Amino acid sequence: MKLTNSGFQRGYNPIVVEGDASDMNMDFGELLMEKGDTVSYNEPKECIYVLVTGKVTFRWADKEETVERKSCFHEDPILLHVPQNTAVELMCQSDKAEVSIQRTTNPKHFEPKLMKGEDLLCGSELRGAGLMNEASTRIVRTFLDRSNCPETNFFIGEVVSYPGKWSSFPPHTHVEPEIYFYKFLPENGYGYAEVGDTVYKVHHNDATCMAHGVTHSQATAPGYAEYYIWAIRLRDNDPMVTTVVPEHAWVAEKDAKYFPEI
Repeated sequence: MKLTNSGFQRGYNPIVVEGDASDMNMDFGELLMEKGDTVSYNEPKECIYVLVTGKVTFRWADKEETVERKSCFHEDPILLHVPQNTAVELMCQSDKAEVSIQRTTNPKHFEPKLMKGEDLLCGSELRGAGLMNEASTRIVRTFLDRSNCPETNFFIGEVVSYPGKWSSFPPHTHVEPEIYFYKFLPENGYGYAEVGDTVYKVHHNDATCMAHGVTHSQATAPGYAEYYIWAIRLRDNDPMVTTVVPEHAWVAEKDAKYFPEI
């Protein structure tokens, strides 16, 4: 499923709502702020607030910190991760700011944490280098999963794809639902999202939803960098299961030979 979101307005813009027809089992939306805006939340859900761009003061659990991210393409993520029923306040300190918000039902308690590059499960990793003739080289930043937060119901991170390259290839599937939310640099760029046997042309601020058991992968148009947040809603009590499409698994093998060698 592709969701087109060209009409974002100041304030919170819902993209997916937990329990709706998308069957993603989570909320996903974008908060657009202008200087001086203050927004407060106290949700009965596990929440992640990802600073996409701008300068924002986060207040939570008697703590406060002002952070800035000028480019989601070039800089490591900054995010606030809190359990249910945690009061959070965001104040915009720059002319504009954008915060991506993910929420899901989770009664487990954990300590709220403001996470930066050094706190992530995996910082900016150049993944795919040396494989597939560099056709799938990209930057991967993994925020968290149950290995660094056992109580979470999320597996979440970011990908920055280089122009003309693929990501999430070979195509793969998992039992858990997943959302991709896209940005392009320059903003008039585009890519192609393979969701099962359907291919969508995706643009700046679009999203795709992958239901459980649906294969997916990505391609980016030459000349344009593609950024996307990926959010996977883990099952409450079961480990994640990922399966690569068997017929294409060979391309990611270390010694694989490609045209013109084959």
